[in-house]
Amino acid sequence: MKNVLTSAYWQGFKRSLATYTRIPLRVDWRDDIEHLPAVSFLPWVGIVIAILSTWPLWFDWSTSLQALFMLLTAVLLTGGFHEDGLMDSCDGLVGGWDKEQRLTIMKDSRLGSYAALTIWFSLTLKWLLLSELLNTASNSFLGLIYLITSWCAVHVLARVFPLVLMHCLDYVTLGESKAKSMIARFGMKEWVVALVPCAILAILSLSLLEIALVAVLAALFLLAIRQYLQHKIQGFNGDTLGASEQLGEIFMIAALLVCAS
Repeated sequence: MKNVLTSAYWQGFKRSLATYTRIPLRVDWRDDIEHLPAVSFLPWVGIVIAILSTWPLWFDWSTSLQALFMLLTAVLLTGGFHEDGLMDSCDGLVGGWDKEQRLTIMKDSRLGSYAALTIWFSLTLKWLLLSELLNTASNSFLGLIYLITSWCAVHVLARVFPLVLMHCLDYVTLGESKAKSMIARFGMKEWVVALVPCAILAILSLSLLEIALVAVLAALFLLAIRQYLQHKIQGFNGDTLGASEQLGEIFMIAALLVCAS
């Protein structure tokens, strides 16, 4: 048991959970402690967030109310980490005239009109899509298991989006950035750690044909995001990674809803 708790995998997972959530954990951040990069466990963090935010499904509420509290719980658990990135990205990418101005706007803590519009439409769209997805499940224990599995798939697979962008683009920033320490190039071991929960949940939530279709559409969606970021800032930063995760959640809920229809 002691070996498990001190292994590089467990240390990496704890660091990831402490970094990407508001869950209180005691973590030893010393560099001499062997650990895998925290960001490689981002999909595993998605499982934790998803499971903890499924509690409304156990109550006999309307699906719209269940969906609202599921989204609220997820935001509280992450501290709006990804939502903040989405808002900053939209302010900078849409409001800036050149690369330097866009990056400068992203560092500004003030909320712009593009950010306000984007977060309203993003959360509203997720709420409506999730409400519809909850309506597709049967009112049974198996239906509940399906919804929990699907919600886990949403949070896990959406967190692969930023990992792919990290691999395909260069990191860009102005001055010092706290996100820089979270960026890491993946080797085979890190990719295996990140993709194992994705493969398991995809198989549990979708048929093989649906998996293939969603994979192709996700690849095209990611390619479009990559091209847009390359055009706007010639790379990625922490804010755009958070934005890609939010776009991934919307994409995955919509994909599951289409597959369930």
